[in-house]
Amino acid sequence: MKHLLKKISLMIGLIGAMNSVQAVQIKSALLYISPNEYNYSVHLLSPYYDYWFEQGPLVEPIAYQVLQAKSTDLALCKANETADRIIRITPHVFYNPQMQVYHSQLEATVYSGGGNVLGHYVGEAQQQGYASFDNGTRYHLNKAYKLAMQDLMTKIDINPASAPAESNAKLPCGLIGAESNPKINFY
Repeated sequence: MKHLLKKISLMIGLIGAMNSVQAVQIKSALLYISPNEYNYSVHLLSPYYDYWFEQGPLVEPIAYQVLQAKSTDLALCKANETADRIIRITPHVFYNPQMQVYHSQLEATVYSGGGNVLGHYVGEAQQQGYASFDNGTRYHLNKAYKLAMQDLMTKIDINPASAPAESNAKLPCGLIGAESNPKINFY
């Protein structure tokens, strides 16, 4: 009898766990930033200071906050989640030490849930500032990325009206990074 009660309680627990998994809502949009942006450092060269940093930790909160204001049903891509739209953000930055200007660029590619490219958008900005110790440089980089994100938001369309009808097959957002960047070949 004891053994039977244990099996029944175990089954009830499994049913409850299955119901809680089904209760998780699927987001309509996911933000994807390549793991390379978190693992590899970018070097800003200045005559007096060399500054190394990862772009991912700087760009993620800025992009997430701004995109969430436009589409409240947004989540970060962690591994194999699926959604109706996947937004891939690729950051670029350059510092001109002679002019003391940070040049930032954010490229956004919007994918359908099946992996089709729905649009490619670029936001650019410049921020005047000195290269200095960690806090000063980080402040100017944050400001440059925020300005580039504002420029990007004037151009981006998260839910394009011309989106093709998709089947029920969804591409996990982790595979978006496996797609190669388009190359232009003139020959």
